[in-house]
Order: sequence, then C-alpha cells, then structure tokens
Amino acid sequence: MDMQYRAAGEAWRQALETGELGVWDLRFELETVHHSPQWKRQLGFPDPHAADSTHFWRCRVHPDDLDGMLAAMRAHARGEQPGYEARFRLRSNGSGYRVVHSRGRIIERSVAGVALRMVGTMIDLTGRPLTPGGGLPEGTRGVMAGQSLLLPFHRLLGAGPSGEVASHAEMARIAFERDRVLGLVGDLLNAAAAQLAA
Repeated sequence: MDMQYRAAGEAWRQALETGELGVWDLRFELETVHHSPQWKRQLGFPDPHAADSTHFWRCRVHPDDLDGMLAAMRAHARGEQPGYEARFRLRSNGSGYRVVHSRGRIIERSVAGVALRMVGTMIDLTGRPLTPGGGLPEGTRGVMAGQSLLLPFHRLLGAGPSGEVASHAEMARIAFERDRVLGLVGDLLNAAAAQLAA
C-alpha cells in the first residue's frame, strides 16, 4: 500500500512540476482555494504559494460559462452527482481566456453532510501556447487573501517553498493526510492523465 501511495504521489508531483495539470484545493467555509504553484505561474498569477479567495477565481471564469460551472459544482456538493466536472473558459493574466477542463470531488463533509472541502484537477485544453504577462498587481486579492489553509494539496506532496523545514510532528501530520487524500482522489488523476494522453 505504501508503494502505491508513493507512486501516486510521484505521478502527482511530476504533473504539478510540469504544469500540465493544475491541482486545486477548495475550502467552502473559508471561501478560499489553493492552486498548485506551477499552474498559477503558467497562468501568470503572482503569489503562487498563496491561497486566493474563491471570488478571485470566479471572476476569471467567462461570464457565459460561470452559471454552468457553479451549477455542476453545487450539484456535486449537494450529493446529486458523484463528482464535479466542467469545461469552461478561464481568463489568464496575459494570455486571454484559456479553455480548461476541471474535475473534482468532495473529500470532507460536516456531521450534517455539508460540503467542507473539495479537491480536483484542471487541464488547459487551449491550442495556443501560454504567454503569461503582467497585469495583476502583487499582493493580496480579496478578503480571504493571506489566510492559511491547513495542508493545501501541494504541501501534502512536499512541494512547499524551497528551504522550508517541517518538524517531525508536522511531517507525520502531512503524511497521514497525504495518504488519506491520495486514496480519495486517485481516480481524478487517472481521468486527467487519460485526457492528457488523448
């Protein structure tokens, strides 16, 4: 089992490092989302390791696609669909709109069944190359900017800022949550990898 988790973790790490696959970690109560740093860099956004408000990302979805994307996410959050899946246009910082395909799954609910946390993947389907550029100011974006998420996805895979050293207790906590989360979202990686190969 440990070998299986390690192999899944290595596949995620490679996809994250190349930027072919964006990974996101959404916390509903905090109204924050954490995207994999390389994905944010490719889209031309500052603060690649920082969480953003969900409003920041919703504003970047094409107005004609926003209702459909949110409806798909809400249907899954309410338990009406087994997973979330949507294709929409996402405005980058310097390359205009990118056509992306996103999949996700609720991985944590409250005792009452309310969705608390959702993780997923995003693939850029646009045919033209990315040319990230300026346009967004450095610094905070929205009321939730700067608030930390507990173990965002890229941290679960050990992809934090270089030079960062974690304590033994923190490493054990990361390992425990990493194993739990990787077990729950392995099928998302397989679906995204199949789409990349297509």
